[in-house]
Amino acid sequence: MSEPTIDNGSYRIPRLEHARVADAMRHGVLSCPADASLREAARTMSTQHVHMILATDPADGSPLGTLSDGQLLTVLLDRRGEDPTLGEVVDRDIDTISSADQLVVAVEQMRSKGTSHLLVRDAQSGRPAGVLSTLDIAGILAWGEA
Repeated sequence: MSEPTIDNGSYRIPRLEHARVADAMRHGVLSCPADASLREAARTMSTQHVHMILATDPADGSPLGTLSDGQLLTVLLDRRGEDPTLGEVVDRDIDTISSADQLVVAVEQMRSKGTSHLLVRDAQSGRPAGVLSTLDIAGILAWGEA
C-alpha cells in the first residue's frame, strides 16, 4: 500500500462537514499585556507571523480582548504619530468557540460576526487554547478527504 501524497490530500484531514474546530485550529495563543504599546504588539505579531493577538491583564494574565491584523492597520493609519497601548484599542468583545464544536458552527459564527479569527477555548478547561482563522478553514476545504 502506498502512502498518500500531498497532491491527493490526506486521509488524516476530515472534510468540512465532519471536522471539529480542534481539527483546524492553530494551537497556542500569542499574547501581550494590555499595557504594552501598540507598536510592541505589532512587532510581536510581525515577528511571529500571526494575524491576531490576545491582550491580557498585566496583573493576573486574564484575557481582556483581541487585536487582529486588520484592526491593527486601521488603528495605525488612523492614529499616525500616536502609540496607544494595546488595551486602548483591542476589541473587548472576544469572539470565542470551543475546540469541540463543529467547524461548520465556527464558519457560521465568523460569517455572522464578520470576523476572520476566533479565539478557541479548550473544551475541558475553557481556557484559551488556540486560534482559528479563515485560512485554517480553507486548509480543511482544500485538503479534507475523510
